[in-house]
Parts: sequence; C-alpha cells; structure tokens
Amino acid sequence: MTALTESRQTHLDCAHGLMILHMMFFHLCVSTIYNTPLYHTILHPLSFFMAWFFFKSGMFYKEHSLTKQIKRGFQKLIIPALFFSLIGFLCYLIIDKPCFNFSRECGYTYVFGTFHGNTPLWFLYSLFIVQIIFNILRKIHINPMIIALSGLCLYFLNKYIGFRPYWTYNIPLGLMFVALGFLLKNIQYDKRIIIPCLIIYWGLFFFSTEINFMYGKFNPEYITIPWALAGCILTNVLFKRFPRICIKPLRFFGRHAMEFLCTHIIVIAFIEMFIHTHQLSINPILFEFVLFTIYVIALSTILHFCNLTHIQWMFGRTAQNNK
Repeated sequence: MTALTESRQTHLDCAHGLMILHMMFFHLCVSTIYNTPLYHTILHPLSFFMAWFFFKSGMFYKEHSLTKQIKRGFQKLIIPALFFSLIGFLCYLIIDKPCFNFSRECGYTYVFGTFHGNTPLWFLYSLFIVQIIFNILRKIHINPMIIALSGLCLYFLNKYIGFRPYWTYNIPLGLMFVALGFLLKNIQYDKRIIIPCLIIYWGLFFFSTEINFMYGKFNPEYITIPWALAGCILTNVLFKRFPRICIKPLRFFGRHAMEFLCTHIIVIAFIEMFIHTHQLSINPILFEFVLFTIYVIALSTILHFCNLTHIQWMFGRTAQNNK
C-alpha cells in the first residue's frame, strides 16, 4: 500500500500532532531561551516544523477547478483565519491597550500578512495562496520540480530586490515545499531517499542556522533548506516505520491541530499579561509553562468529551469533512 491510499493516515496524524505541540512550545518559550544553549537542545531539532506543514499539504494535494479550490480553501483556511484573527486582535487591544491607528494596522497587515494579536495565522493566509498557485500550475501541467525550483528562485529574487512584505518570502518558500511534498509523497519512504536524508540531517545538525518561515529567514540557505527538507522526510519515515510511537495523544493533537493553532497564542498572551501585572514569588517561566499545560489539557478535554458540531465552521470543518 502506498503512503496515501488509506482514508486516514495515522502516522501522518501523529507527525502532525508532534509538530503542533512543538509549534506551541516554540511560541511559549522562544523569547526566553533564544540564543541560549537550551534553544539548540530543545527547539532546534524540529525547527523545520513550518516547512513540514507545507510539505504535508503537497502530499495531500488533489487537483480541483479554480472555483472549487478557492471555495474549499476559503472554508478550510480563510474562515478560521479571519474569525480567530478578529478574536486575537480584540485581545491585543485589551492586553496591550495600544493607541489605535488604522493606517498603522493596515501597514502591519500588509507587511506581516496577518493582524496583531494572533500572528501565527499568517500560515493559513499564505497556505491558501500557495494552494491556489500550485493548483493553477498543476492544471497547466507544470512539473512539480520546476514549481519547486521556481519557488526557490522567487525567494532569492525577493531577497535581492528587498521586498518589505514578509509574505512575499514565505509564499515562494511554501510553494517550494508544497511542490516537494507532492513530488516525494510516496517515494520518500524508499531507503534510497531515507539514507541521504539521514546524512544531510545529522551532518548539518550542529551548524549554526536560523529558520523563521514567517520572515522568510533560512540562514544560511544552502544548509537550512536541504536540512529542513530532510527533517520533513525523516519525520514522516519515523512514524511510518515505527508504528509503536504512533500513540493516541499525538494522533489526537494532529486531528485537532486547527483548534490549537487558532487559540494558543491568545492564551499565551493572557498568561504573559498576568505574569507582568502580578509580582510572582515563583519562577515566571515555570508559572507560564504550568498555566499553558493546563490550557492544553483543558482544551483537549473539551474537544474529546464535548459535542462541538455546531461550531466546527470556526475551524474550517463541516459535518461532511469532520471525520
């Protein structure tokens, strides 16, 4: 059986769950441990997580008409992005109490591709655009390797020209990884692919690198891009070849990734506000971690035991596609 012939890929759900957990942990503690030895130990091994999300999208690509692709992407990506961007923005106004300036907010959205208050949702907007572009290029029979190389060239062209909007960097990078995911979706499990990926991943692991998909930072590119691709493949291979590590909690997080993606930054913001406004006798980092763990457990409990069918539209689902 090929990698994507099952109706639901348990090993990819678990890989997705791992990436979502890492993403939330990254957003929780990156500001406190960045440029410290802990960063390389804790966060660096999966720092390609955003590349993996695009890579997975390419693995599950199905050709649609442009109208259907836009409608489908709007429902699955744009609706939750807009809804939780609005909630995040309102929380930003409550927590930071900024002097509101409409032109400044428009400028921020133009540069970052999202609103204040829930910045990780840039991914949903960018993925929507990337999927439409990839669908158009595939419908006119452009080879996925050419699409990947074109995305890489556009990324370097942006760096040379110096476009200010950061989404003009992450969209070409996203297009490249979506094309590679489509190209490698089945053959990535072949040992002729796995062995070079092992060499690349571990051979480049200890180099000083920087990956920030939102800002389009892959420094240095000749190391981080192949390293990130190798990491994407090895993650999928790991869960495919060792089914014992496909534990139910990871699959649960993978199947409910949208809920955690859309809400975790808002919770982190309120936790940090509480820490900053109260004199705490305990370590604030420990306190932040404990409260965030409570959030993860509480939301998991709600998602597991409560029937939330009537609000699934918030997360881009309908009764038909909410398996």
